[in-house]
Amino acid sequence: MIYLVWSLPLIAIAVLMATGRASSVGAGLCGALVAIVVALASAPISVTALDVLTASAKGLWLSWLVAAVIFAGLFFREVVSKEEVVSKKVDDLLKPEPASTSATRRRVFAACFLVGPFAEAATGFGVGQVATVAVLHRIGLAPIHVVLLALFSQTLVSWGAMANGTIVGAEFAGITPRELGTHGAILSVPLLLGWLVIFWRMAASAGLGGLGKNSLIELIWVVSAAALLILANQLLGPEIAAMAALGPLIVLQFWVDERPDLARWKSTLRVGLPYAVLIAGLAASRGVPALTDWLRDTAAVRPFAGAPTWFPLLHPGSWLFVVGLITAVATGRAQAVPYAVRMMWFRGKKAVLTISIYLIIARVLADSGIAAALAQGLGYTLGPFAALATPWLAGAFGFLTGSSNAANGLLMASQVHISENGGIPRAWIAAIQNTAAAALTMLSPARVAMGCALVERRDLEREVYRQGWMLGATPLFILMSVAALFLFF
Repeated sequence: MIYLVWSLPLIAIAVLMATGRASSVGAGLCGALVAIVVALASAPISVTALDVLTASAKGLWLSWLVAAVIFAGLFFREVVSKEEVVSKKVDDLLKPEPASTSATRRRVFAACFLVGPFAEAATGFGVGQVATVAVLHRIGLAPIHVVLLALFSQTLVSWGAMANGTIVGAEFAGITPRELGTHGAILSVPLLLGWLVIFWRMAASAGLGGLGKNSLIELIWVVSAAALLILANQLLGPEIAAMAALGPLIVLQFWVDERPDLARWKSTLRVGLPYAVLIAGLAASRGVPALTDWLRDTAAVRPFAGAPTWFPLLHPGSWLFVVGLITAVATGRAQAVPYAVRMMWFRGKKAVLTISIYLIIARVLADSGIAAALAQGLGYTLGPFAALATPWLAGAFGFLTGSSNAANGLLMASQVHISENGGIPRAWIAAIQNTAAAALTMLSPARVAMGCALVERRDLEREVYRQGWMLGATPLFILMSVAALFLFF
């Protein structure tokens, strides 16, 4: 009975969102209230009102680290999108390319499965979503299709932000990051194939054509990316594996599909230069040890013991804002910066509110011991079959927090303990935990709210969940099947 009580915050959120009786904000507020009551009344660890307040403050601090990226991403998007418009000819603006052409389909696929995941691997925090929305928005798709298709930019979140979540997960699992990254890459093969099938369905719904030659070519690209991802994790480790795997494919895809002449290369460079500078700068800030150390030591803010430190010069939000600001000045549009800041706040405030609420819930559940107790309770109740629940529990916290980092910190140690009792090798249960948590961040309230904010349609959240629920159900089913195979065979 006590485990049911501890589950009430998650149940309340799930029921409210499933029935459509509340938005993500409304469901989150209800879940936060239930979490606080349950924590004060019956948590495994005795907590006071001051403890709950401290946990909430930690959640708000975590939300700032994400909110900084959302606000800066919206600012960057506003500035760069204006540059994209002025760089086009008037005739091009008056005659947008029909969304049904084969060339457009190829561009959409590249944005969703190559460019977006690459940007996410370099930066994390949904920056890949910002880049993908920019591409899809230029094509002229309806807002609902832009939001749904841009979620595919989150297919490789395990390697997002230089595989930060995977490195945290490896630490808690007691294995090397390279081992966890390689096992996760192998698990990602069926996930990518499942997501590709969903992409075909969504692309057809968006008027981009059905199954045919394009689908076969897309399958080849995805299989190639998956194979290179496994190889890169084995040889290079997870930190730069996704960028190493996708970078050459992006260049090859652009050359094969577009056959650009010199003028086209120059035009593409002008539009893509801010994105290239952003990704290259962030990659260097994380991949060059001396630069990383200097940026980290120059400025650091850590308001709570045990809370993550904010390194302003390393944070993706800082890079997004600075590169956007430089773009505005370099293109002679510095006077547009105040307007971009206003639009940043107007479009992003609801997304940030949503994130703040769910991260407060996560911290309250963690600091009160409820998160760990739920995982242990599954082990006691289900015995060796508890591993079947690992994808669901990891996915639930990935969904709530929008971060595999947080989910791994909360659950990885207990999930590895379950594997030792159930006979699943430590590396594989850790990979299932890490992959499930990362996969469900795709549909987290933070990502959905951010996508809707980027297309200026905050009323689309419920419709995104109605049409996109298979994006989360597919990886859960696949990963539970993998766990079942280990248990039974």
